Amino acid sequence: MEAQIDTNENLTNQVSEEDRRLALERVLSSKYFIHAPMKQKFLRLICDFHLHGRGGELNEYLIGREVFDRDDSYNPATDPIVRVGAHGVREKLALYYQKEGTKDQLRIEIPIGSYEPIFLPHCIPVSEELLPVPALPPGSSLAHLPEPPTGIHRDRLWLYGTIGLLAVFSASLLLAYLNLRRQIDRLGIEADQKVYQAVWEPFLKSNDQTLVVLSNPPVFRFVNNADPGKVIERSVPIPLERIEKLLQSLQNKQILNIIEDSRRLTLTTDTYTGIGEAIGLYQITDLFRSAGKTILMKQSRTVSAEDLKKQNVIVLGSTWVNNWSGKLPTQEVFVYNSRVAIENHAPRPGEEREYKPVFEEQTGNLTTDYALITVSPNMSDENVVMVLAGAHSEGTAAAAEFVTGKHYLNEFNRQLTQAGGGTTAPKYYQALLKVGVENGIPTTISLVSIHELRRSDR
Repeated sequence: MEAQIDTNENLTNQVSEEDRRLALERVLSSKYFIHAPMKQKFLRLICDFHLHGRGGELNEYLIGREVFDRDDSYNPATDPIVRVGAHGVREKLALYYQKEGTKDQLRIEIPIGSYEPIFLPHCIPVSEELLPVPALPPGSSLAHLPEPPTGIHRDRLWLYGTIGLLAVFSASLLLAYLNLRRQIDRLGIEADQKVYQAVWEPFLKSNDQTLVVLSNPPVFRFVNNADPGKVIERSVPIPLERIEKLLQSLQNKQILNIIEDSRRLTLTTDTYTGIGEAIGLYQITDLFRSAGKTILMKQSRTVSAEDLKKQNVIVLGSTWVNNWSGKLPTQEVFVYNSRVAIENHAPRPGEEREYKPVFEEQTGNLTTDYALITVSPNMSDENVVMVLAGAHSEGTAAAAEFVTGKHYLNEFNRQLTQAGGGTTAPKYYQALLKVGVENGIPTTISLVSIHELRRSDR
């Protein structure tokens, strides 16, 4: 009979909340954390969220604000404080369990790629079905040891024999336990791979490198003294009555020295990409690196049709910032329109015909964005194209986080399977996401709908 072994997630769920809290307090009061208040604060926050069933809400922005007291201008893309802090906490936990916590029955781990902790039993009780008690040598029994012979030499022989039997028993038990741990570790890895399989299998199993296409949005920038005459000729002046309000909103006041002599704007189409696209590139690169894979990267303006025929492709950014987002050989259900919104061409009961971003009336700041995850065949029908695109750059970052974060993928896989009829996930699909935004940072992500896609020529 095969042994039924739980994955890390199930093992965590089998541990009582009280035991998890005790395990946390032991760690926080250890010498490795007692003199490291920021690491204490970090670990306590993520464990508290986990224990209250809110682990899925943990993200860099939240931790940066709550643990490291970052203000409204905090941007995880440019400030790696949370990623650095998480690395430090993982190191402290490893040291604690190597030294002071070697005998702890429950261990706390923070999986790579997630901020939600897991609580794993270190010594797992094993039933007879899972681990048979090793047989003692024929004629021997720990429960009924032979009567000790008389005399001092016989006493010693009897003692040595007993010790030998115990040693054999202990060694057999240790080997069986280590074998069980290897099985658990192997199944844990397989379980992690299964989480990523439905979405990422075409990319991670391919022998060819995946091409990631960054957006090249058209951006107006200030003309500066280093610009050549041709750039200045193509620039446009900023009306004097508008310039003061524009300049007041600049956080980097040093730019005033650069643009003081020329209050003009010029259009550039080959220099910039969005913050959300840059964050998405980081998250995708991290996922591929953890799988032992590398990627290719090109700007949208340098990609050719041949690129989309020869390999798997991931496109970052929507149709108005990335030339290749709308050039897929499928009949899409969700499409971007001229109102910078997402139209639903086949609304189901309860779905809207248009999903439009929401802005705060007083400040004009984006508060709600929508994003699409589109998976389609490429132009040759031999490879896969994935488009991660928000109505705004914040939505693109959220889409990348959604498809690379293990805590999001668990729910995504479940709903993909439902969309495929309850047995397997559809090969090609579109998923619509709703994204809460605060100060330009995506803070909450929820799945609105999934529609299966079919090639437009079939």
